[in-house]
Amino acid sequence: MSSPTNLTDRISQLRTRKGASEIVSGQRPAGNAPTPRVKSGRERRFATDIFMVFAYTLLGVATICQLILIVWLDII
Repeated sequence: MSSPTNLTDRISQLRTRKGASEIVSGQRPAGNAPTPRVKSGRERRFATDIFMVFAYTLLGVATICQLILIVWLDII
């Protein structure tokens, strides 16, 4: 048997094979029904990371500089 040329061909080959895995064939295993998620009522907050702090700082500096420039050009 020749080997598939790319990943798509390989996945198609696995799906058509007899006795293939339930995961590969796209079927959900019978015993693993999805469990409903319960909302806790609280909104989950994102963790603060360095990039977000840098981005908001840069946005603030740019906004302040634009306001200063507008005021300075109106005065002159």
